[in-house]
Amino acid sequence: MIGIIGCGASGMLAAIMAARGGCEVTVLEHNDKPGRKLLATGNGHCNLTNEDQSESNFRTDCLSEARKILEQFSKQSILSFFEEIGILTHCKRGYWYPQCDQAAAVVTALEEEMKRLPVHVIYGADVTRITKGKQFTVTATVQGNVNEFSFERLILACGGPAGDHLGQSDFGFRALRSLGIPVMRYRPALVPLELENYDGKSIAGVRMEASVRLHVYDHITDTENSSETSSEPKNLEESGEIVWTDYGISGIPVMQLSRYAAKALDSGREVTVSIRLLPENDTKTIHELVLSRSESPVFSSRNALEGLCGFVPAKLSAWIMKRAGIDPASRMCDVSKDMLLRYAMELDQMTFRVKGLRPYAQAQTTCGGVPLTEIDTGTMEVRFVPGLYITGELLDVDGACGGYNLQWAFACGAVAGRAVAGTQQ
Repeated sequence: MIGIIGCGASGMLAAIMAARGGCEVTVLEHNDKPGRKLLATGNGHCNLTNEDQSESNFRTDCLSEARKILEQFSKQSILSFFEEIGILTHCKRGYWYPQCDQAAAVVTALEEEMKRLPVHVIYGADVTRITKGKQFTVTATVQGNVNEFSFERLILACGGPAGDHLGQSDFGFRALRSLGIPVMRYRPALVPLELENYDGKSIAGVRMEASVRLHVYDHITDTENSSETSSEPKNLEESGEIVWTDYGISGIPVMQLSRYAAKALDSGREVTVSIRLLPENDTKTIHELVLSRSESPVFSSRNALEGLCGFVPAKLSAWIMKRAGIDPASRMCDVSKDMLLRYAMELDQMTFRVKGLRPYAQAQTTCGGVPLTEIDTGTMEVRFVPGLYITGELLDVDGACGGYNLQWAFACGAVAGRAVAGTQQ
């Protein structure tokens, strides 16, 4: 008997592969239906994988080990698998989606394949304990009744706490620690950043293309962690559409950088972000463009809000004027050169200290977890706990935006499912 905890992307792939290999499979799922988090991926469109398979899209301290897992169930394997169960796919700008652009169709296809095999799924199963003897004993409350399940082999595919409003939790990490398995500190990833000394209520919701640079300082601000060292990059930069919020910044470039901010903040280091609002222009050009507005007869007689139009959205421009000490109602010709230069400097490089990360409810995944050195990457089995397999978000691998976290979940689940069935390819 094979047990799987979690009926998300990784758990369903594991169940299907194990059942296809002839195993009797029981899945315990906390929610009342499968793939609840999967339904929300890609804004409901379900970005399955990505044409760009560069290793830099997977973040981990054990990249060579992660590669071994991904190679066993590659991008093409994922696309072929979904075609087998009725999901045609198409590629948009390098991102692979179901042809129908509906995550619900993906979940339905996976659920129907589990029924066909068949896989026994128990919904509303709140697992509270896992113990290891001759077999694995899993204690779970189902419809108010406490049940114990015995499994010869057990696959943990319950994910992490990211998206906790969708029923996710850190139970898997707690269970692994109770079994003596090392778990690195885990934090939200692909998540917005909170900024210090920032009042963004007036610009909340404003979007624009920008370049965001994350800087990690060498000095440590938390003496409790003063013995820690960091191998994380000191400077990273991402470009794309950012979203200003009342607490800080969001958008894909910000979320791509968030895991590095999380790691640095955990080690007590100071982290800042520098935002370039006109990244295609150098500093000199930006200064010249702004200063020319006060000298041009077209703009000099306008008020400052009108005279400095066109660089960024109006709400954002007014907010930057306030930071630069400019009265939006004053005439452009009366605004001092120093104030205009401060405005130009804000456009060129606006810097804030990172206070922290938004909660797990706003995170797409988790960074941290079980190091890949603790598992056999050919099977996903824990090296020192025979019969126990770990997949997906519970492992210390997180992907960039663009389908990489789903690809990782699918690959881990497929490898683990084949391994318990003895059908590794």
